[in-house]
Amino acid sequence: MSIWIFFLITVVYKYISVGEDTAAVKIAPQEYISKSDAKFKRIFLKACNPADSIVRGSEGVVDSETWLLQGILVLTRHGDRGPLTHLKGGDKLPCDTLPVSTLLKSYEEFVSNASVGGRAWWVSGPGPFHNFPSLPPRAAATRCALGQLTPSGLLQMLTVGNILREAYGDKLGPDMELTGKKETGVAYTTRYRRTFQSLQALAWASSGNAAAAREAHSVAFCFRDCACAAQHVLARKINTQLKTRLESRPAIKDLIIKLSKVLFESQEHIDADVVKDALLAYVCHEAPLPCVEKAKKSSKDKIIMRKKQRNYRENLSSRNLLEVDIDTLNMELDYINNQLDFNNEVGRKARDIIGKYYDSKDKKAPLDFDAQMEREKLLYYQQRYLDNVDGYEDVVIVKKNLDADFNFPNDARMDTDFDEDYKEPTPENTEDFCIQKEHVMSLFSYLEWSYKQDMKNLHNRRRGLLHAYGLIHNIVQNMIRMISENKPKYILYSGHDKTLQALILALGLNSYQHYNIQYASRMIFEVYRKKDLRDEFKFTKRKAIAQDFYFRVVYNGEDVTNKLIFCRNKQNIVMKVVDPVNNVKIYNTYLCPIENIVRFIHDDYFASFNASNFKDACSIYGTGKHVI
Repeated sequence: MSIWIFFLITVVYKYISVGEDTAAVKIAPQEYISKSDAKFKRIFLKACNPADSIVRGSEGVVDSETWLLQGILVLTRHGDRGPLTHLKGGDKLPCDTLPVSTLLKSYEEFVSNASVGGRAWWVSGPGPFHNFPSLPPRAAATRCALGQLTPSGLLQMLTVGNILREAYGDKLGPDMELTGKKETGVAYTTRYRRTFQSLQALAWASSGNAAAAREAHSVAFCFRDCACAAQHVLARKINTQLKTRLESRPAIKDLIIKLSKVLFESQEHIDADVVKDALLAYVCHEAPLPCVEKAKKSSKDKIIMRKKQRNYRENLSSRNLLEVDIDTLNMELDYINNQLDFNNEVGRKARDIIGKYYDSKDKKAPLDFDAQMEREKLLYYQQRYLDNVDGYEDVVIVKKNLDADFNFPNDARMDTDFDEDYKEPTPENTEDFCIQKEHVMSLFSYLEWSYKQDMKNLHNRRRGLLHAYGLIHNIVQNMIRMISENKPKYILYSGHDKTLQALILALGLNSYQHYNIQYASRMIFEVYRKKDLRDEFKFTKRKAIAQDFYFRVVYNGEDVTNKLIFCRNKQNIVMKVVDPVNNVKIYNTYLCPIENIVRFIHDDYFASFNASNFKDACSIYGTGKHVI
């Protein structure tokens, strides 16, 4: 009997234990996500703009029973790319990882089929884009090529193209063709592979074919209104303010210096935006954030180094240094810098001799790296030339330097600007340091604050007006053509973050979130007229005038029409529309008279300069008569 009771107790105990385990599984809490992880994810989504987060917004959302779409003008920033500066181990970053996407696969098949007989038609003819690759590099020596579009960036642009096709395909139909065979479609891009490839991907996804691209000679798309001395004066003022701003945040400055030591091959980038660009190469490709460790030398290494130092001193003392080839001295000086204390006797002596050599020869020091490194520096300079804040030169100068950098001629030695960019290699690290998510969040928080200051900065807004004038003038001209000639219908500008930043400032948008340009950003100008005007034109023989037409501006899916500096009045037409994605959501959308933007570009654009035209506005800062 006692055995039977023991058996029952054992069974009941097991049953209770199993029940408790089952209950524990059922009520287990969801995975905990900390506030810092949630903030880091927001940074990833905002800065990297992955393809699956790019969705249609307010594009093409008007009362289609009343309004007829005349045409669209689309400005984009290229998709995700590799960093613009050399990073430590940057060639190993997984920038070339191929996203799983049927859309991307279909586009690659399109390019492959078009290239069966050789080069695809859009790169086979003569012109600035002859023999440009249509797809990002893959299976190359480096996994993350400097400044080159990535497969993820390509997918971003294909996604944007899909949005355009969905929003405007039925309304514009075959008029969205950009092949150059019809006058209804025009496509512009700068002479960069990343913008050219972004253009082709977007064109294919939106119209079903590639584009016959026209070259824009400046990232500003300034066309005939480019040369402007005032831009350089304003750029120097802005740079001074940026440095002062960073100096006022010593903790952030120290963080940037530490991050630079980890990220870059040289410590020349005490610049928050440059460091941000480098970090995006890790964040956007979900790579582990890098570390730097203090170099630890074994006893064997120390013995070898002492022998090298002793041999070097013996050789140095037994020859006439003034007869030694200057390039050899340069290389040996590099050795001193990297291995010895360059303030010691040998270092001082070598430096003194090289200095005397340059003084006696009265010429610029040669670049002390081999031919391959010279090619890389030239490529780096070319990218910095148009991408950095001081890079908006006269279009003729830009074209000349760009061609020289692309072809690498034997005499393509850079001027003083190039030499100033070159810095000594990074000295050996003295401490361990790993970049953490908190460091990334701190830097991005500082930049958000800095962008808010940029939006309020008078010099920055004036420079934006000058920088964007040629582009806005071209946009207005094409709007007028859409009214008077009923063509073109589809115009595409494939540009950069600087392109959109200047445009946003010129249009009077005030949100720093608009100014912080993410990959694959898009701004769309939509031109409309009332449908019933067609009958009026037919029976009265009246020709269309500007007052008959309206436009709206959509930026990354958001209708910003009523936020434009020349559309903040009661003349706007307000419509309640249904969201194209969520039919339960209803919101207001706006149409602004097209004569407002025409009047703005002709009468009011240069009011802040107390000038009436581009030439006078550009000359004000050169004469010292500028207003404060």
